[in-house]
Amino acid sequence: MRRMLISMLFIMALLAAPFAAAEEPGVIVQSSCSIVQSGDYYLVYCFAQVHNESGSIICLEQGSYELHDGEQILSTEEVSQIWPYFIAPGEDGYLFDIVSFEPDENGPVMPHVTGITYDIEYMTVNVEHASFALEAETELAMDARNNLTVICRLTNPTDIDAFDPTVAFGLYTQTGGMIYADGMTLKDVGVPAGGSVLVRFDVDEMFVNQWAEFGAEPDHVKVNAAFRADSD
Repeated sequence: MRRMLISMLFIMALLAAPFAAAEEPGVIVQSSCSIVQSGDYYLVYCFAQVHNESGSIICLEQGSYELHDGEQILSTEEVSQIWPYFIAPGEDGYLFDIVSFEPDENGPVMPHVTGITYDIEYMTVNVEHASFALEAETELAMDARNNLTVICRLTNPTDIDAFDPTVAFGLYTQTGGMIYADGMTLKDVGVPAGGSVLVRFDVDEMFVNQWAEFGAEPDHVKVNAAFRADSD
């Protein structure tokens, strides 16, 4: 098992106002990142909450993000995807990506990150092509070894079976700061009409220890879970 050393955590609200102008369909509401050491490399875990301000379904067309040290750009990377892929009007989705920093001739070099900015272009989709929402109940569970588990009970309120549903979530502190995000598509899994399924996410103790060190423990979870009809 690779050894990971915790170095720092910061949480940033990247917008001067909580919502973007009307012409912007999606808004990065807030973002955060955690820096950890893994062997000779430093990894920067980047998270962001996206809010759909438009009256249409949105999805990612293309996007990038930059890590800053003051006015210096440390790295420019492509956004992998938004989770879930389609975000309905008024709902939230999440970005989560990792940037790796290589060692130099003297060994590991921890990046000094002071900010993260996103440049996202969205496509809009007519609401008749919206995904079907699943109901979600969540539970945070911590064991004696400081391992955190997020348990989501997904219930299908529709009259059709939900195959390959996607679930994404953000972890928030008591004051509303987002400190972590994750998600997955449940390939070859179906939730029967009216039925439920449990999904478990394990959060590495490196994050849990880091949050405790900075007094930013998770307090609640926000979930977006949905599925596409077979005919979509």
